[in-house]
Amino acid sequence: MINKLRKKIFWIIQISLSVIVIGLIVIFTIFSYKNTITSSIIFMDRLEGKEEKPIGFGEKIEKRDIEGIYKIETNENEVISKSNNLTDEIKEYALKVVNSRFNEGYIKNYIYKIKKIGNRGKEITLIESEKTIKQLKITIFISFIIGFLAIIMIYIIAKKVSSSIIKPVEDTLKKQKQFISDASHELKTPLAVIEANSDVLQNKIGENKWIQYIQNEVQSMNKLVNDLLILAKTENTNIRNNQKFNLSKEIQFSVSSFESIIYEKNIKLETNIDSNIEFIGDKEDIKHIISILLDNSVKHTKENGKIIVNTSKEKNNIKIEVKNQGDPIPEEEREKIFERFYRVDKARNRSEKRYGLRTFNS
Repeated sequence: MINKLRKKIFWIIQISLSVIVIGLIVIFTIFSYKNTITSSIIFMDRLEGKEEKPIGFGEKIEKRDIEGIYKIETNENEVISKSNNLTDEIKEYALKVVNSRFNEGYIKNYIYKIKKIGNRGKEITLIESEKTIKQLKITIFISFIIGFLAIIMIYIIAKKVSSSIIKPVEDTLKKQKQFISDASHELKTPLAVIEANSDVLQNKIGENKWIQYIQNEVQSMNKLVNDLLILAKTENTNIRNNQKFNLSKEIQFSVSSFESIIYEKNIKLETNIDSNIEFIGDKEDIKHIISILLDNSVKHTKENGKIIVNTSKEKNNIKIEVKNQGDPIPEEEREKIFERFYRVDKARNRSEKRYGLRTFNS
């Protein structure tokens, strides 16, 4: 649970800050691109005496940066300009940009501007400025490098911040688990004393319903304490006693231990367990999980109902199913059934001495 919460906080921080950084980089890149293109076009217009506006902010285009200005007229994707200084390369670039979605931009070392002439004709102005284009590319490259480094920094920060945020919660849960473990051990001694004295008393005075009530409650309390100890044990350590074992046999043994209870409740049992399924894991944990599923199935199956246990191996996956015929879990409760100490019907579970401790993390 702690690891899931830590990962959730980490990804919230990582994604949120990364989106902000990427957004700023994209905005800066678009601004640099637009500013460079617009400044070049304005400078060209000033040279032709058509524009008196100042150069755009952040860009200074000087005459020595301009290596040439070429105007090409096209009609239906054909160059019709008769200028002698047009090379085949310039004509090729003009035809490539003539149908561009944007009226301004750059191609190779040329900044272009497109203007319509009549119905089908277009005038394309190409400004050759290798230095300006190179500076633009370097600016964009540097901005992406900065963005990449910023995302790495965000990753490191998100790791530390998520761990710091979760630390108080983790400490609280550790104390809670330790308390459960300590309290369970402390309860075992008085329960053992009560059980021993009730047995002695029964031997002296014979069968007595009041003594039977005491013994029943002691058994219920012992079961609760054992569940608490299992809960504390499984969550206080990440160490598993993993070993290779025959899962099919263990499931069959677990089912056999419930056969008498199932028979007493007049419940039908159907098993479909593939033989010799090998599994590497903690055998005791698996047995405990199967027992929990079977125990819940028996308690929630009415008389003359049916319990089905299926175990099969599909490629590298092992599928274990425990099905029962009983009242369905309400739709609004299904997302909560794996929450610790949660009970759908609190009154009924209390009367059955069930405490919501059977949720198990493997």
